[in-house]
Amino acid sequence: MKKKLTIKEIAQRANVSVSTVSRVINNSGYVGKKARKSVESAIADLEYKPDSRARGLRGISPRIVALVIPDILNVYYTTLSEEIEKNLRQKGYTMMLGVTNDDSDLFLEYLNKFWDIQVDGLIYVPPPEEDSSPFVRGLISSGFPMVELNRRREVDLLDGVEADNFGAVCQAIEHLISLNHKKIAFIVGSQKTTTGKGRLEGYRCSLNKVGLEVHPELIKIGTFSRAYGEKATRELLEIEGSLKPTAIFSTSNRLLMGTMTVLGERGIRVPEDLSVIAFDDTEWLEFWSPAITTVDIAIDKMAELTVDLLRNRIENEDSSENPRTYTLSTVLKNRNSCKTIEKVQLL
Repeated sequence: MKKKLTIKEIAQRANVSVSTVSRVINNSGYVGKKARKSVESAIADLEYKPDSRARGLRGISPRIVALVIPDILNVYYTTLSEEIEKNLRQKGYTMMLGVTNDDSDLFLEYLNKFWDIQVDGLIYVPPPEEDSSPFVRGLISSGFPMVELNRRREVDLLDGVEADNFGAVCQAIEHLISLNHKKIAFIVGSQKTTTGKGRLEGYRCSLNKVGLEVHPELIKIGTFSRAYGEKATRELLEIEGSLKPTAIFSTSNRLLMGTMTVLGERGIRVPEDLSVIAFDDTEWLEFWSPAITTVDIAIDKMAELTVDLLRNRIENEDSSENPRTYTLSTVLKNRNSCKTIEKVQLL
C-alpha cells in the first residue's frame, strides 16, 4: 500500500510554504501564479489525492473579496456596495463587507482580519487619518491585491477609482453663477480626504475664475455626515447683511439631508427663499419637492472599473503594470431647487 503523502512533502517538492500548498488545495486566499503552478505540478507528479472532505482544486468554494467602506447609512456607499457585489458575483466571487465609520483603528482591525482569513483581494475606502498607511504598504509589498475606491492615498502603489471631485464642484458652481448667484455657501467634509480636498479646491477655483471673492464665512468644513450638515446649515442661516447666502451647496447626500432638515424646520422654501444644490444623485433627490439639482457620479461604472482592476491584479499576479487611477466625470442634473437671482437695475 502506497504511503499517504502529506502537505509538507508537497511543499518541499514545490519549494513553497505549507500554507501556500493549503491555499492551493482549498482554493482559498491569494497565491501567486508561479507558486500555484509549482504546487499543482508537485501534486500531479506525486499523484496526491486530497481528502474527499477537502474543498479540492476544482474551485467548489467561491473566491472571496473584501470591501471596506466608511458608512453603510450613506446611500452613496450602500448603492456602490450593491453594484460592486453584483459585479463580483457575476465574475464568480463572493463579497465580504466591513464598515469603519472612518475609524482608523477599526479599519486596521478589518485589514488584519481579512488578511488572516486569506481573502483573495481587497477593495477599500481609505480613512481620513494616515496612520494606517504603513500597514497598507506592508500588505502591498507582500503582493496582496488591493484597489482604492472613491478616495486616494497610495496613488504611487495601488490602482484606484474616484470621481472627478474638482470638476464636479466646478460644474455645480458654474451653474449657480449662471443663475446670478454670488454668495454661495459651501458645506464639505474632511480635508484629510481627497474627496473633501478636491471639492473645496473646485469651489475656490470656480469663484476665482469669474472674479468672485471667496468668503471664509460661507465655507463650512466638517464631516460628511447628516449631523454636520444640520450644524453647518444653522450657522449659515445666522449670516445677515451683504454676506447672506442665496444658495447652499451641500457636497454629499448625508450633508444634504442635514441641510434639508434644517430648512424644513425653519420654514425656508426651496428655491423661493434659498437655492440648494447637491453632490451624488440618489432616488430621493428626484422625488423630493422640489426635485434637487445635483452632480451625479456614475456609480455603476465606478463599481465595474473597480472590480475589473482588482480581478486583473488577482488573476494576473505577474503583471508588472504601473498603478492606474480612473477619474470619472460627473453629470449635472438640473432640476427645480435653484432659481435665478434677478439683477438689480441701477437708475
